[in-house]
Amino acid sequence: MRDLYIKNGQGFVVVYSITSQQTFHDIKTMRDQIIRVKGTDQVPILLVGNKCDLTHQRQVRPEDGAELAEFWSSPFAECSAKNAHNVNNVFAEIVREINIIQNARSKQKGGCCSII
Repeated sequence: MRDLYIKNGQGFVVVYSITSQQTFHDIKTMRDQIIRVKGTDQVPILLVGNKCDLTHQRQVRPEDGAELAEFWSSPFAECSAKNAHNVNNVFAEIVREINIIQNARSKQKGGCCSII
């Protein structure tokens, strides 16, 4: 079922909890699955550390998230769904990434319009 969602998805927000090292580890498998199902690594993926309001319980440093995102060539953000901190920016960023990839693909195909 997950493969079907991935196959039909245009972009992905991969989220881990900053309070759980295990979730940070698990997202690497999720990205691998996305790349496998899509058949390319040119997929819009945004890496997000959630629960940034729980700094006293933090197990994953912001630098770790940023480093992984850089390795993936993906944008990175931290947010708090509870406080709605940075949530709108996360969605705006994934839409921006989707548009960048789609525009690049359109240019490679030569566009969709002809002038006669």
